[in-house]
Amino acid sequence: MEYPRRSYWHDSAEGIKKAFGDSIEVKDKKFDILLIGGGITGLTTAYLLKDCGFNIGIIEATNAGYGVTGYTTAKITIQHDLFYDNLINNFSLAEAKQYLKANEEGIQLIRNIIKENKIQCDYKEQTAYVYAASMDEVDDLQKELKAYEKLGIDGFYTETVPLPNKVYGAIGVRNQGQFNPLKYLYSLYNILINSNVKIYENVRALDINPHDDHVDVETEKGTIHAHKVIVASHYPFDNSFGLYFLRLYQEKAYVIAARTKEEPFEGMYINVKDPIHSMRYQFSDKESLLILAGGNHRSGEKDDENESYEELERFLFSSFKNPEIVSKWSTQDCMTYDKIPYIGRYTDSIDNLYLATGFKKWGMSHSAAAALILKNKILNIEDDYSGIFNPSRFTPFQSSKEFASSVKSIAMGFLNRLAEDLEEFSDVNPGEGKIIDYYGKKVGVYKNEAGEYYCINPVCSHLKCALSFNEAEKTWDCPCHGSRFDIKGNILEGPAVRPIDKIKI
Repeated sequence: MEYPRRSYWHDSAEGIKKAFGDSIEVKDKKFDILLIGGGITGLTTAYLLKDCGFNIGIIEATNAGYGVTGYTTAKITIQHDLFYDNLINNFSLAEAKQYLKANEEGIQLIRNIIKENKIQCDYKEQTAYVYAASMDEVDDLQKELKAYEKLGIDGFYTETVPLPNKVYGAIGVRNQGQFNPLKYLYSLYNILINSNVKIYENVRALDINPHDDHVDVETEKGTIHAHKVIVASHYPFDNSFGLYFLRLYQEKAYVIAARTKEEPFEGMYINVKDPIHSMRYQFSDKESLLILAGGNHRSGEKDDENESYEELERFLFSSFKNPEIVSKWSTQDCMTYDKIPYIGRYTDSIDNLYLATGFKKWGMSHSAAAALILKNKILNIEDDYSGIFNPSRFTPFQSSKEFASSVKSIAMGFLNRLAEDLEEFSDVNPGEGKIIDYYGKKVGVYKNEAGEYYCINPVCSHLKCALSFNEAEKTWDCPCHGSRFDIKGNILEGPAVRPIDKIKI
């Protein structure tokens, strides 16, 4: 059965946003601070700076809420899988405390914003759990619990959780949270519009040109000038400095929203090892829906992404009695090689350019932590938790394993351009996309159900990796850095900033 490929959050938050950003008058606009990215990081940072006397602008490549924020599972927690034992051992106890404090401050910021502005976003305090799905994972839980004790995290171990699948133990952290991310985001959007923050939607940034006293940002609609620029666009798109295309990769996950016959359980859950199954219920006035996520893999590397949806569905139907799927969608998250986000100055050589990226699937707490750190950087306020997130850090030992894997993926992305096993036009069936040989030239061809063909140059416009067709979502995906394009070559997700070339046949 085919289900809607649309995030549940978009439907549930429809009508909250009171205005839409105007992209008409962008050319030669001047701001004290320009934020690139209208997701939760950009809007939260603007919220913290809006009363500091700055003229603030925000540009968003699509519509606010249609980036990563609109596709999250929306857990607000300091419990980021099993992480703190690794953090202490591979960094230090002091740096682990910085990471923890930043996320604790971020969670408290979200609570304060909701309370002070009376935002109706289905916020609910919950206990977060990491659970063992096999006996060999229990020792990992115990190690993490000892790390909690060193850091002063109020964690606990239990062998009893209200999940329908077999659990061998779990560690919990109380007083965490969950919400509807778009009800929250759109409420922030309305607050900013009413505070005279200028928001421009459907304005894609193409290039960044720093100068001594300002930064010029070239966009599709003209150049914008700002004293300071914050890049909150999920993946840093400018390759001129920082070399982030060598320091990040993207990982994909899949989400199902479903109605279940069972009584909704309390708490937020994720297991230790693959296959990952993240679960929680979303509670609202209208209904309670199970939010199930998993199927993780590096972007662009899976031959058939339908397999990830199918694995999640098998788990859903084997664990719950006759569930009804409401919608399903996928999401991509930026990952740093050492698993710590980059938050701060884009590079040490540029004073007025900042970024936040690499939230590794825990973007709710990290986005708020990033907003606090960026505000402090802009206002020259010292804090005691931003050091570990320094984008210019050098961590070869902690990064080596993931870096080697990423280099292999990038190399394969280039080598695939040399592959000879090409299809013919006659091999492309309705609903399929394939790379064909057309008079000695490689062409990406998609054939719709009506028999119409859409032809593109199957090379990513970012750094020229070979694209592959995603049968599950009918997109052309890049295995190197995670850019995604529709069947006509239009950008769905960066870091690419330009569409791929259409080919006439």
